[in-house]
Amino acid sequence: MGKIETLANELQQQMPHVEIVADAEILRNYAVDGILPRLIVTPTTVTEATRVIELTQQHHLTLLPRGGGSRTNLGGLAEQIDVMLITTRLTHLLEHEAPDLTCHVEAGITLAQLQQQLATKGQRLSLDAPGADQATIGGLLATNASGPKRLRYGTARDLVIGLKVIQASGEVARSGGRVVKNVAGYDLNKLYIGSLGTLGVIVEANFKLHPLPASERTLLLTYTTADDVMRTVMAITRSSLTPSAIELIDARAANDMSDFFGFRLPTNGYTLAVNFEGSPATIERQINETHLLARKYHVLLGDDLEGEEQERFWEVVREHIQGSLTCKVSIPVSQIAPYLQTIDDVCQRHDLEAATIAHAGNGILYVELRPSDALQRLVPAIYELRITAQEERGSLVVERCPVDLKRRISIWGEPRGDFPMMQRLKQQFDPEGTFVRGRFLGGL
Repeated sequence: MGKIETLANELQQQMPHVEIVADAEILRNYAVDGILPRLIVTPTTVTEATRVIELTQQHHLTLLPRGGGSRTNLGGLAEQIDVMLITTRLTHLLEHEAPDLTCHVEAGITLAQLQQQLATKGQRLSLDAPGADQATIGGLLATNASGPKRLRYGTARDLVIGLKVIQASGEVARSGGRVVKNVAGYDLNKLYIGSLGTLGVIVEANFKLHPLPASERTLLLTYTTADDVMRTVMAITRSSLTPSAIELIDARAANDMSDFFGFRLPTNGYTLAVNFEGSPATIERQINETHLLARKYHVLLGDDLEGEEQERFWEVVREHIQGSLTCKVSIPVSQIAPYLQTIDDVCQRHDLEAATIAHAGNGILYVELRPSDALQRLVPAIYELRITAQEERGSLVVERCPVDLKRRISIWGEPRGDFPMMQRLKQQFDPEGTFVRGRFLGGL
């Protein structure tokens, strides 16, 4: 009997209520970049999850945590997946301290489920990542996913105040706490967030919350040039205005939103979407002031959205940044307009097309390159786009792409000067390599 069969038998004997799957047909549905797990285990409690990880290490097998599966495509090619630990039955809202604006949740609850429960007390987790119906809290934290409203509320690293994590040995580690002003000691929360499950499995999280806004409106502005768009953005961010999101949408992305999602935007030039939240009077004043600023920079058209139309617009924006080949570029805000020109130039040289949506106030661009199967042209194009980003003190990560392309490029880019420290952390937290290697930076 092999190691994996022995592990399956031990798990079944010790925890008969845990769901264990070894059927090849079912395993195919959980493949990660074509790599099938050999065993799927779905615990119902943190205690059961802890025992699964502990036994996996004892048998010298590898383990990959998985939530709803909305972002398993992120990262390089895994070396081997022996056990896939599914967290989707860890779905409890353990505490909601509404007066303190905090909550404590299990990591398998989806973002949509959590928001629905928090809304009964007039509150929310101000994290608007894509795929809220499928994405689990643990998965969002492990990938540090966020959305357009990170401009005002920050990312998961800014909203988490405590974590419970199962380490490779089966030991349960806690970081942070349950109150917002928890400043004693090292901030280990940030170590686990965005680590892609390479240092531990997040099973519980504590968050700081925000009240649901009394009202919300989105102003849509149309421009001919990216320079005018970004002059407007810089003017807004330097002013006393407090937008929750500022999103730049280029012509091809606008065309996609029309063709595939049925949401019509001008398909010439650029659209700037500026979202405001607060009281109706405050929003009205801020929209009027934004109009005045925009007129200084040759705005062509202006419209505003609210209600269901607005909700649909932002849903479409979030969905669009999950294309079949999407690069996430982080650069200084001042360099967005020149970089958009670089994208056009690179695509023209390599006979490609690009559709770009940018968090214009944060300096983050999501660039979808097409066609996604043009490997001979895509490899040099991505290299050139990455080099340009690095020259501007930025970075480029390929968030989504076909497996054939993953085999030919570095998803994360070349390791930086701090990579030896990352290697030491990996060795300290996971000395036997229990958590699947290959998917994180430098093959960690």
